[in-house]
This record gives sequence, C-alpha cells and structure tokens, in this order.
Amino acid sequence: MSHNSDRTGYAARCEPLMLAATLWVYHRLIMVQPPEFRRAFGDSITQVFRQTCLDAYRSNGNLGLARLWLPALSDVLSGALAEYAALLAHALKGSLPVLQLRRSASVIFAAFIAFVLAGIAFDKMSEDIMKSSLPATYPLLSITYDAMVVGSVIALLAVLAGGIPVALASLRYALAHRRYDILARFAVPPVALIVFLVVARVVFVLNLGGNTPATIHSPQRIATVGGLALLFVLCAIVSTYAVLSAIARSDIDERLLRFTLLPGALATVAMLAMVAAHILWSFGLWLDA
Repeated sequence: MSHNSDRTGYAARCEPLMLAATLWVYHRLIMVQPPEFRRAFGDSITQVFRQTCLDAYRSNGNLGLARLWLPALSDVLSGALAEYAALLAHALKGSLPVLQLRRSASVIFAAFIAFVLAGIAFDKMSEDIMKSSLPATYPLLSITYDAMVVGSVIALLAVLAGGIPVALASLRYALAHRRYDILARFAVPPVALIVFLVVARVVFVLNLGGNTPATIHSPQRIATVGGLALLFVLCAIVSTYAVLSAIARSDIDERLLRFTLLPGALATVAMLAMVAAHILWSFGLWLDA
C-alpha cells in the first residue's frame, strides 16, 4: 500500500502542472456521485480519464487537455443526475423501509399542524395591518401575504390527499381486526375539539376576564384568553399524537405509504414557500411601515 502510494505521488510530481491540475479537479468532481457508485466504479473511471488526458496531452499539449474539461464536466454531472434519479426511482418502487416511510409521513403531518397553529396566530396578529391602507401603499405586504395564503391552501390539499387514504386504511384495519386501541386514538381529536368548544363557550358566555375597553388588556383578560389559546394548542398536540399513534399501530399497505411521498413533498415545498413569504412580509413591514 505504501509502495503504491509512493509511486502514485512520484508520478503526480512528474506530470505537467496542467495535467496534474486537471486530474486533481476531476477526482474532486467524482465526489458528487453517490457513495455506492464511487466505491464500485470510481477507481476505474478515474484511470480511464487519466489515460484519456495523457493521450490528449501528448497529441495537443495543454490545448488538448482544455478541450476535455467541458465534456468531462458534462459527463460527471449528467452521470451523477442519472445515478441519483435511479436511486429515487428505486426508492419509490419500494426499497425504502416501511418504518422510514411512516416516519417521513408523520413528520410532514406534525409540521403541517405546527404551521396551522402558527398561521392562526399570525392571522390574528396581522389582521389590523392587512385591513389598513398599508398593503395598498406597500405592495410587498400584499403579495407576500397572498403567497402565504396560497401556500397554506396547497399544503392543506396535499396533506389531505396524502393523509385521508392512510387514515381510512388505518380505520379499516382497526375495524377488521377489532383493534379498539386504534379506534380510541382516532376518537381523541373529536373529543378534544368538543372540550375546547365547551370551554370557549363558557368563557364567552360568562364573559370571563371582561370584554370592555377598560378590561381588554387587564391581567384577568390576558390570562383567560391566554389560557384558552394554550388549551387549543394542547388539544392540537394531543390530537396529532393520537392520530400518529393510531396509524403507527396499523398495518398499512407499503404502496399506499409510498404514495404519500408525492403529496408530502408538495406540502413540504408549500410550507417552505410560506416561510420565505413570511420572512419577506416581516422584512417589508419593518422596512416600509
């Protein structure tokens, strides 16, 4: 091993600078290929390219080497794209473990619920701004706000498209196998919603904390509204956990879980776009208003 390394280093020192630099860059470019591909074919590809470079240098010198740069770059990048596309296609055909598919779908669903909670808070905090003349005066506020609305609709539709079939499959499994533990978990969200609505009704009917200009910012009012908001968040967290736990206990067809990757990816892109739009909205508000 040491003897071969010494010979390689000596050969590299004896090579012309242009040739050595070309081979060095090409060796680094190979790193964009998937690890399995590099381990299997990296050495042979590098040896072939090295011989091609030697032939080009002997024929036309540095100009011959320069002519290889663009084709070599194109071959490496197109080959890497083809290899990664093959890996993705193989994954969509079923090579991803079912557990990983479940985790991916669960993370996307939990992130969407978090976005819903944040969106409700943002809508409440920004309603006075959006009802004012500021959006008309500063179009960035209106454009980014509309982008967040569109992103929320796309994310909702994507989550429904991927989540409803999985939830129905889990319910069918629970009914067919008399898994009452799964059914009980699916009952948590409606029960949590009822609890929240009852508490909210009591708060508004009894006017707890007051609702007049004199009491709207009182500690009692803030505590009441804050407690109601905290209850809503807790109900959302418990409901999300219950649904994910129910699905985790169900035997769901792997093909259906693979299907969730597509709407899940769409929902993820929509949520990322919403984050970007929110950053621009906040920056525009800070800058202009």
